[in-house]
Order: sequence, then structure tokens, then C-alpha cells
Amino acid sequence: MNTLETKRLLLRDWKESDLGCGVHNDDVIHYLMEVKNNYAMVIKKTGKIIGTIGLNEDADGNPNLRNVGVRVIEGYRNQGYMQEALTEVFLHAELPIAGYSWFCAADNAPSLHLAEKFGFIYVKTFSKDEFNLPAPCDHQYFVRK
Repeated sequence: MNTLETKRLLLRDWKESDLGCGVHNDDVIHYLMEVKNNYAMVIKKTGKIIGTIGLNEDADGNPNLRNVGVRVIEGYRNQGYMQEALTEVFLHAELPIAGYSWFCAADNAPSLHLAEKFGFIYVKTFSKDEFNLPAPCDHQYFVRK
């Protein structure tokens, strides 16, 4: 099992006992258990899973980039957890890649702010219709090399 540690968080592999944690539905958690470089974000003091962070296939199909997938449940947003987790994942990524991509809803101001803060550069916008997105808005795509 792969585990990373920050001041407040443990970033660890997903496991069966995480089903029903509220971060994702069980199908998504089963998927996350099978793929590498996806972590449950766990608060050290309480053991509560508050989110997920992972490096996955690039949203634009570039095999040399890994998309940073992130999610924090509502009650734990805007408290610096994602910044803490991102810093640790970038320090310890063991992938032979050229860089990272960031893909988020165009109206998600906190996510757009994090992309900018971590040096991601805007590349293009995917319309919800052309990319068959379930979300009610377009998504923006950024790259960091």
C-alpha cells in the first residue's frame, strides 16, 4: 500500500472498507482501488476520509500528461487541504511523464484558483456538449510542465 503524509493528512490507497465514505459512489471507489496513483485523503487526527486526489489519464488524450483529479467533500473545502495534498503528490509522483493537466468546471472558482496557484496554464475550454459532460457548464483545461 502506498501512503504519503502531510502535516494534517494521510494520502493512502483506497480499500474495501472505504465503500460508503461519501466521497464517491461505490463504483468509483472500486475503480480507484484498481488504478495506481489515486489516494484517499484522510485526516490524521480523526481517520475521516474527506476527499480524493489522483493522477489519471489526460482529459485531452495526451499520453505524456497525467490529469490531476481532485475532490474534497463539502464540509472540508476552503481549509487548505487540497493545496497540502497537491504539494505532496507533486513531490512524490513516480510517473515518467512530461507534465500534468487540470480539468475543471469553468464556474468552479476554487479549482480555477488552485490551478493558477500551482502554475497550470490555460489551454482551452471544452463545451459541455462537445465533450459530453454531465455537468451543466463548460470545463476548462490547463497544463503544467
